[in-house]
Amino acid sequence: MIIVRFTSGLGNQMFQYNLYRLMQEIYPDTEVKADLTWFHANDDHHGYELEKCFAHDGSGFSICKATYGEIFRVTGLLPNMSAKHGPAFERFRRYPNRILRIFTQKKRKPYILDRLTQDITYEQIMHLDVSKDWYLIGFWIEECYFGKRVKSLQKELVFDDAYDETNAKLIGTIREENAVSIHVRRGDYLTTYAGQFSCLGREYYEQAVAKIRETCSNPRFYIFSDDSDFVKDEFVWLADKVIVSHNTGAQSFRDMQLMSTCRHNIIANSTFSMWAAILNRNPDHVTIYPAAYLTDEDTEQHFLPGWIRI
Repeated sequence: MIIVRFTSGLGNQMFQYNLYRLMQEIYPDTEVKADLTWFHANDDHHGYELEKCFAHDGSGFSICKATYGEIFRVTGLLPNMSAKHGPAFERFRRYPNRILRIFTQKKRKPYILDRLTQDITYEQIMHLDVSKDWYLIGFWIEECYFGKRVKSLQKELVFDDAYDETNAKLIGTIREENAVSIHVRRGDYLTTYAGQFSCLGREYYEQAVAKIRETCSNPRFYIFSDDSDFVKDEFVWLADKVIVSHNTGAQSFRDMQLMSTCRHNIIANSTFSMWAAILNRNPDHVTIYPAAYLTDEDTEQHFLPGWIRI
């Protein structure tokens, strides 16, 4: 059995889902399941959202959840078994797991591959000894994992059309125009992750807009951000723009849907808008993405058709 651990916000959940489906393809005779218990005690960015977004008729989405017993067998640790009282159970399970780490988990640890703390390579993931049980932890955002699955992902991760009147009207307008999405990520990049992720400045967006204008006539720019007040002041230089700010809280995922509908995308150093571009099925669409991803180095480089690095 292979169990993939799901954590964090929607964009990261989608990358973990891709790995989950990739494992099913690479190891067709092995059970591959999803561990969703992290969300019992954590609600980062609106909690677990995959099924809310994609589990509906017309989508190829499917997921098989690991049982508590299967998670215990594969990891050697007591999982969080309470969706209702998750944070309290999270504190409780620390004590038995201290003992289990010494005994039960010791023999399981070589088969727990944690990209967050270990140097795990693509080749290792592609050549697992499936006579053993494996537990995979990480974000798996590298193109080697998803690059060949883009067409499949566009069938598996299909948004429903049960949007409200405002979004329905906006999608109708977007489809009639040379619409270009612009994503501006601020929020926790200024607080929690201030020392890790770059907050992209005006220079990046000006260069990206100029590049779009080279290939697109009469573009209309739709700006999506978690800081609409900042955007109103920062983008006074940009004409032909619409600032989209009505999708909040549990409906925030609709911004990704709207961005994926636009003809072209200018994305931030964020998995949220990156997925909007991956799911964009417009022919010959252009995606502008930033070289400045982390604060200490430029790391992102993609080779997907139509993707341009600035």
